[in-house]
This record gives sequence, structure tokens and C-alpha cells, in this order.
Amino acid sequence: MNRYLYVLALFLLSLFLGLEACQNPLEGVTIGLKDPIQSGVIECRLYDPAGNPLPANSRIIISGPDANAVVTTLNSKKYKITTDGVLLLAVSPEVMPSAQRPFRFTVAIVTPDYLTVVQPFVLTNGNRQVRSLPLISLSKPPVGMTPADQSGQPANTGTILSLHTSPTAQGDMARVQIPSGTSFTDREGKPVSGKLTLQLIHTNARTGNAAGQLPGGPVFSNVVGVGAGTSLRAQSVAGSISIKVFNEDFQLVQQLSQPGELNMDLNPGTVNPRAGRTIQPGDSIPLFSYDAVTGVWKPEKAGIVVREASTGRLTLQARFTQAVSYIAAWTTPVCSLGPVFSVRSKLTGVDVKYKCQLIDAQTKAVVTTFFAGVNNNDRIAIANQEAGRSFILRVFDETDAWGKGAKGGLIGESAPATSCDQTPIPLLLNELPVPPSMQLQFQFSCPQGKLLDEASLPALMLTQYSEVGKDNWRDLVSATRTQRNVTSYKLRVGQRYDFRASTDGGASWPLRQNDYLVDKATWALKIKAEMYCK
Repeated sequence: MNRYLYVLALFLLSLFLGLEACQNPLEGVTIGLKDPIQSGVIECRLYDPAGNPLPANSRIIISGPDANAVVTTLNSKKYKITTDGVLLLAVSPEVMPSAQRPFRFTVAIVTPDYLTVVQPFVLTNGNRQVRSLPLISLSKPPVGMTPADQSGQPANTGTILSLHTSPTAQGDMARVQIPSGTSFTDREGKPVSGKLTLQLIHTNARTGNAAGQLPGGPVFSNVVGVGAGTSLRAQSVAGSISIKVFNEDFQLVQQLSQPGELNMDLNPGTVNPRAGRTIQPGDSIPLFSYDAVTGVWKPEKAGIVVREASTGRLTLQARFTQAVSYIAAWTTPVCSLGPVFSVRSKLTGVDVKYKCQLIDAQTKAVVTTFFAGVNNNDRIAIANQEAGRSFILRVFDETDAWGKGAKGGLIGESAPATSCDQTPIPLLLNELPVPPSMQLQFQFSCPQGKLLDEASLPALMLTQYSEVGKDNWRDLVSATRTQRNVTSYKLRVGQRYDFRASTDGGASWPLRQNDYLVDKATWALKIKAEMYCK
């Protein structure tokens, strides 16, 4: 063993022995020596919408003009996806993104049997960016969603780019053709050359949640030509197709020099709300494009329903000039915000959320159920409701952290409030009891004769908890080198939890204790480490 490894091993051993293990929920903790970068952080949250376990064999490739200055939050090039599917990246501390000098790069995640994820980023400041990125399995996709990809097509020859998805159980397919002679550019207007990969994702609108499967979700916000404060909500969905084209350097195609053609089979049970019947050949269906990079929706020329002679199936035909998502759906306008409720309660700084029900004031039907913070002066804003409707908001003594509280049932409800009106409506919750709190502490101590050097402590310490054995991790508290005592209401005395902690900003969670019984209202992580002393 060389001298460096020997010294490191002695250090880790001494740190381990320096922990007070008695009633310590994180025994065997190793505190990182390097503070994580906190400016210009990019957090990629990978998930499989089909619910499959996340693959462990993904490759991470960073490309684009500023790729060389992309690092991990520990200022290394060892990019890694955590077991939770989180990839943390950062701009090198030597670089300062600005509006005058945007920082541009692309993250590519290549996984066998999955569609390759290609996600560009543009940073103009040091604010944190968070993106949820779906990993879609080619062999085990979500119900109602059919992916396909094809690689190796040349971009600079007369070959036609074409691809179709495999038939679903109902026989549905989607097809894309790009004519010969087409040239391609990215969103900066730069040519995209070399061998191309074409990806398709088709949703056939045959599930009970067709609108929920749409790229971008069931509500179309930032719609070009629609006034500020108004969005569109999918009312009757016929289907959607997402088109992605990129080259070997993961340069994404944005614009085609001439139109391509898309065809997608439709659910024959789709209702045409304007005609009051199911769709028929000759119907025109509103078509919208959605750019997942910018989040912008745009109305396109309507698609026409035809009956294919060879299959007898109802199909939508349309033309496109951008490699984005296309959604065929009738919509209804909704208000982006309103009504708004202003909470009056005895709660201050309570970090759990309470069960709420939005009730139609006329029919008394439950419109939606959700959880929200109800500290005094909190505001609960309702979004995406049709104009002219009236609602009541009900709040229950039931939380997202530990279920029902001391009273358990309905605590209070608002007066009727009108959709689209942003005037705060009082919501009186004085009967809601303040839940029991717990003090969480990071306690550092030094050998006799030495003092704690706070400047050397980890800049950020994160903790999470889970139901025992479930690995459904939730944020608990964050502590800093100067604020090491934190109050939380998320834990209950007498309950068992799995705990974990991180000192590198969540890039890894090496500090873990399973099946820990919380037996008192104080949770302390006691650490003796001479490295933090002077």
C-alpha cells in the first residue's frame, strides 16, 4: 500500500471510530472532504414511466460547445447516475454563464434496449436547473405508448429517412417519412450532418388516461397565439407522435428544409366534440406541436382523418417541418390561475403538507384531491380550471408524511370562490392542531484542548427518510455549517424509518441506517473528527 492510501485508510478509520454510535441513526458515517459546487447545477431526474426498475448499465455522454467545462458537483469528470436515477452536473467554477455568454451542452444517456435520451441545456446564470427525463424501454414500454428507433441513416445522401412503430395489440402503428434531398439544422441554425438516428414515440389514446400520456401533459401552457393567463386543456385526445432526430455527436435536429409526412392510427372511439359523435373519415382534428426543450406549444395545420385502403383503419395524416411532438386533440380554454385561497392557521414553519379537496360548489363533486402547505399566511392557488365555475376548498387533518393527525377528519372549508379570480379567499383553519415536532441536530465535537473550526465543516448536509425497506426516499432536512439544528414535523416518535445522509449535495448517499426506531423527540448525529478542529 502506498503512503497516500495508507494515510487515507487511517483517516477513514479514525473518523469512523470518532462517531458516537449510541442512539446514532447514521453509524459508520464518512464525511466528504470536498464541498459540492452549488452554482450552475443541473439536476437530471431519470424515471421509467412504465414503472420498470431503472437500468444500471447506462452510459453518460456530454457533448456540445461547452462540454469540456461540464463537471460533477464535486468538480470531477466521474459522471454517475445514483440508484434513485439522479444525475448531478455543474458548470466548472472557472466559468461564469451569462446572457451574453450562454453555457451550452447536451447530456446523452445511452442504455441498451432503451431510447437514447438526448437533452440539451442552456445556462445564462448560476441558477439550478432541474429536468425530469423519461427512460423508455423498447421492449417494456408504458401501456398505450409505442417507441421505435433507427440508426445509421446518412444525412447527406438521397436516402429517404423513414420509420414505423411495431403494431400494438390493437394493431395501431405510426409512420414518419422524410423525403430525399432534405437538409437538417439544429435550433441554432447550424447544419446537422453525419449519420442520423430517428426516434418515434406513438400514443394511441386507447387507455383511460390518454391525456395524461401526452408529451408535456394534458394542459397546454405557453401556447403561441393564446393570450397570457390562459392555457388549453385536452378535452378529447386522438393520439400523439413524438419525433426526435440526432447525429453521432448528439446534435439535435430542429428544422427540416422541406416537409416530412406523419401518419398515425387513431382510436376509432375518439369523440369529435364539435360533431357530437365518434371520428369519421374527412374529419379535421386540431393539431398542436410541443417543443420539449422550450416548453412552447404551437397550433399547426389541422390533421385530416382518412381510412387507409390497405388496413381499413382510421389514420391521421399531416405534414411537419420540425422534429418535435405532435398532438391531435380537441381542447378547451382554462385559466392559468385562480381561485386563490389565503390560509389562516396556528401553524408556522410546519414542513408537512395537508390533504385538500377541491369541490364543485354546485354539484358538490370532488374535482381533485392534493396536498398543500397550510402554514399561516400560506396561499393555495388553483390552476387550469374553466371560467365561470365555482369551487370550495376543504382541508383535512391528514398529511403526506404520516397520515391522519389528532383530529383526522375535516378541519375547515372555504366560502365559494370563482375560477380565474385571483382575489385571495380566506381559508380559516384555526381548529387544526399543531403537530408534534422533532429537533434534528448535527453535533460536531473536538478533542480536549481544541476548538471547532466552523469554516471547515461541510457546507451542506442533506438527510432523507423512507418507510422501512421501501426505498421511497423523501427529503427530511438540510443543514449547513452554521445552521446545524433544524426542526421538522415529518417524523413520529415510536416509528421506525430508514435514514440516509449526504455531504456532497446529493450526488451520493453513502451514510445510511436502516430500520431505526425514533424513540424521542430529538435526533442527533454526533460526529467526532479532528479534521474539523483547530
